[in-house]
Amino acid sequence: MLTTIQHEEPPVVPQTIDFTNEMSRSKFSSLMRGTKEAENVTKKVFLSIRNDVSKRFHKILKEAELLDNFIVHVGGGGFRIKNKVKADSERFFDEWETGAVWRVGTSKTIWTREYVKYPVECEEDLVKLVLPDPDDPERYSDIEKSIEYVRDRGFFPACSINGFFSGLWYFIRGPLEVVLRDIYHNRRLFENLMAKIGIFNLKAERNLLERGALMITWVDDLGYNKGTFMNPKLYEELIFPWHKKAIDLAHKYGAFVNMHSHGNINAIVPLLVEAQLDVLNPIGPSDNMNLAFLKEKFGDKLCLQGGLSKHIGFMNRSELKEHVIDRLRVGSPGGGYILSSEGSIPYEMTEDNFLAFLKFSRKYRRLRHF
Repeated sequence: MLTTIQHEEPPVVPQTIDFTNEMSRSKFSSLMRGTKEAENVTKKVFLSIRNDVSKRFHKILKEAELLDNFIVHVGGGGFRIKNKVKADSERFFDEWETGAVWRVGTSKTIWTREYVKYPVECEEDLVKLVLPDPDDPERYSDIEKSIEYVRDRGFFPACSINGFFSGLWYFIRGPLEVVLRDIYHNRRLFENLMAKIGIFNLKAERNLLERGALMITWVDDLGYNKGTFMNPKLYEELIFPWHKKAIDLAHKYGAFVNMHSHGNINAIVPLLVEAQLDVLNPIGPSDNMNLAFLKEKFGDKLCLQGGLSKHIGFMNRSELKEHVIDRLRVGSPGGGYILSSEGSIPYEMTEDNFLAFLKFSRKYRRLRHF
């Protein structure tokens, strides 16, 4: 991982892949246990379970080993679920500690999220909003042990914070169209909202870094397939300064930053490069994020994670093989590339194609003789 992020060509191209939902994970986990790779999983993952940290990561690291993932999430400083109440046979109400309420669940194999309530519906609500204390040490219990445990077993640990922009419409003020309307019609409110979550995030990030975090991640979906949600100039004025502060803070501690954003955000990539962002994901083909273009223009400065289509679950075996090879052919030369998907492993993928993907990925990330 370090070789890749530092833009040197590694012996193996790193990978990080996940399942779209628990139905997908359940469908394919039994298959992984029957593979040759499963039989040869490194014994270090199966050390005797002596404490809470090893209990918590035993299954996580086993799955990461079988998927050949390099990055493992070990916890974070973001907002947490306060209460979980059953809504119906398929869904739950998740009440967050900010006061936001979601209705979540899986319907027809698709994980769904419906925003039910937000704590800030007007400016007066923002004045009354009380966020949890980001300096409360209880929020970071076992983070140091978790980082050490995962790192010592050969994986790269990552710690998360809230998104700066998406955190607003997930947990504080929303839905998305309301937040976008604020940007254009109530800029003072938006700036105050950004300051509220931005200060929280930076304090949480500092706590993670002081406990040894090697990589800080956040989710900030900033666009759709035709462009950014807001004028790029407004991103530069209102959101970018907080991104820059978070990146600078991580670098001060010698850590890396990996930012997730779906959407066609080509217009703001130069700003992210200017801020010295280390890793950008997921470089989605369906969002018109062209891996070849980004690699050629920014590949010596920005590590690109992703490139795999969200439609891999519907490709046949030969299409899947060529797609994996093509992504590696484009992204891997010279380092600075992590194979990943814009949409994870969907439930609809056939069992044979899932196993084929694991085989192709393991083989061609190591050989790279295309």
